[in-house]
Amino acid sequence: MFNYLKQNNNSWKTLISCLLIVGVVVAFSSDPKAAGQTADDLSQQKQDKQAQLDAVLKKIADYSTEIKQAQSQANTLKNALNIINLQIAETTAQIEATSDKIDAANLEIADVTDKIVQTQASIAKEKTVLKTLVSDINDLDQRSPLEIALENDNFQQFLDQVQYVSSIQEQSQEALTKIKQLEADLQIRQADLKAEKSSLDDLLAQLDLTKSGLADQRTQKQQILDQTKGQEKAYQRLLTDSQGQEEQLAKEINDLDDAISAKLGNKRLSAIHGLLAYPMEGTLTQGYGNTGFTALGYTFHNGIDLAGPPGTPIYAAGDGTVAATGTGSGAYGNWVAIKHDTGKFAAHPIITLYGHMESFRMSTGQTVKLGDLVGFEGNTGNTTRLLYGPHRGYHLHFTVFDADGFGVADGAYPKIYGPYQVPYGATYNPLDFL
Repeated sequence: MFNYLKQNNNSWKTLISCLLIVGVVVAFSSDPKAAGQTADDLSQQKQDKQAQLDAVLKKIADYSTEIKQAQSQANTLKNALNIINLQIAETTAQIEATSDKIDAANLEIADVTDKIVQTQASIAKEKTVLKTLVSDINDLDQRSPLEIALENDNFQQFLDQVQYVSSIQEQSQEALTKIKQLEADLQIRQADLKAEKSSLDDLLAQLDLTKSGLADQRTQKQQILDQTKGQEKAYQRLLTDSQGQEEQLAKEINDLDDAISAKLGNKRLSAIHGLLAYPMEGTLTQGYGNTGFTALGYTFHNGIDLAGPPGTPIYAAGDGTVAATGTGSGAYGNWVAIKHDTGKFAAHPIITLYGHMESFRMSTGQTVKLGDLVGFEGNTGNTTRLLYGPHRGYHLHFTVFDADGFGVADGAYPKIYGPYQVPYGATYNPLDFL
């Protein structure tokens, strides 16, 4: 009558062991902030924090609009200082926004931790119930049906005893099913907790980089004031002095790309809109193709530039594998190249480049999923800071290469910029794939 419980004995022991392990892991990962706060308290705090964050994000968007308008105006010392002041205000707001996101992440962690604690309590309660039922069943299992029948004074008592045994079986099965469901819920909540903590780590890293960027912006503003002493002529001389360096590095990149494009000839991909996702939130400050921007020393721009406050997170535009990474002060500075050659990219392998980052989180050969964190926006390499000062240089340079012919060359000017690498290939307009 009770053989089915014996058959499940091993799986039951396994379940208990798993629950004990899970309990220990959660005990070490629990956040004390969950203590003393009700679910309603946490929910209200999260709503308030989101409203605060939305207001700050609107302020950042307004600053971005003002900066873009100012950048379209004449490059004078007065306008340059105006842009610096706007960008400092934008970066300050970004620090506030990131701090709000960190607070929101901590609230989410507290909420998830609270749910984990509740689930653990439910598991413990069900385990106690099941333990009692199993004890009763083991006790009954020691007696034969004949012994049970003889213990009763009449047939009705015997039937009641049989019904009692059947009820215990059902209750034990229900308890076991409930524990398994609670265990599944616990695993999901632990995964949520791990994801929230990972998000929190990224936000803390972003906050550090943004604060560092803000310090750089203030320093460079002072440097421009010191170097020009407020004189427009002195500022224009600074621009002229920087132009030679820009021409040198830009020509190096364009020559490498042009050589591969010439080899591929007409073997070109057609536009496939929606193939890639935008890698960063920001303002499009420069498009692909002929720029007409001769002051930079080149007339062709092999990607698009997206600008945001220093330290803005940059994400993978699609699934793929990291083809190469590089660092240095020349060309693209700190960069990552991701090859997309599976799934929807199988018939059209391409490579996306993320340049001028402050730092990156990828390594060569690493598998990447759409939306994975690549790195953080910076001002490294050959950015417009050489011509206009660092205040204008924070942006992501995003290029799409054909995978055929893609390569990486050592920089041609290590004596000037130190060691650096230049990824090259036949380029496409990224907007044709976004």
